[in-house]
Amino acid sequence: PQVYAWLWPTLFPYGVGFFEDHTRKTSGFREVPLYLHARNYLNLADRRFQTHLSFMFVIHNILLVRRSSSRTRLAVQRSWWPFAAQAMDNVDDATLVDFRDHLIDKKNRKDASPVKPKSKGEEAIMKLLRHVQYVDDHVDGSMGNVAMMREQIRAITRTAGTPSLFFTPNPADGHNPIVSYLAGKDINIDTLFSNPDSRFTSTDRLRTLAENPVAGASFFHLMVEEFIGKFLGVNRGDKHGVFGRVRFYYGVVE
Repeated sequence: PQVYAWLWPTLFPYGVGFFEDHTRKTSGFREVPLYLHARNYLNLADRRFQTHLSFMFVIHNILLVRRSSSRTRLAVQRSWWPFAAQAMDNVDDATLVDFRDHLIDKKNRKDASPVKPKSKGEEAIMKLLRHVQYVDDHVDGSMGNVAMMREQIRAITRTAGTPSLFFTPNPADGHNPIVSYLAGKDINIDTLFSNPDSRFTSTDRLRTLAENPVAGASFFHLMVEEFIGKFLGVNRGDKHGVFGRVRFYYGVVE
């Protein structure tokens, strides 16, 4: 755990308060998960964690590697399991290397024809690729996560029919005074329609957004929540929005 303090001495100048400090448990304090601890630090009022150049990106990568390495699994239909086990027995490290070189050679030759196995080992690899699924739906942006979202959309379509409307919201975070407010700038948000950040140029707003990505993410979340809650009427008392009562909606962040 001390590695976190060594990585960011300016964020933990006294060597305390870093992540996954197991001495808290022996001292009577509850252990805090890494993702929750980092999220709380990103919501601090002084914003020093928000504006750090590497903190949020390194923590994000650590969390992503942990999820992808410890919570993924292989899935195969029960009826095909004996064939999968037999195919795995026919695959070794040398076969994987040869198959990789085979694919690289096809790519270098710009050969777009279907891949044909050159040996029984490569044939077994191709069978495994067809019948064995890499389940990683809990990792955002992964193929498993995309497949899960597609099934959810299909389920809604089967229940309520094809979608009636499609939206692609694109909040102008680089030109909105709310972003400056969320980044801690001294502006009067109550005078939103009176150009409260008139002393800031467009370049200043974009620089503020680049220095504090958390403010941009918070702004995007706020705009999407308001769009769903107010525009679509999901959070209204009568559940009626601009287009009437919305039965189902589904949103995906690119």
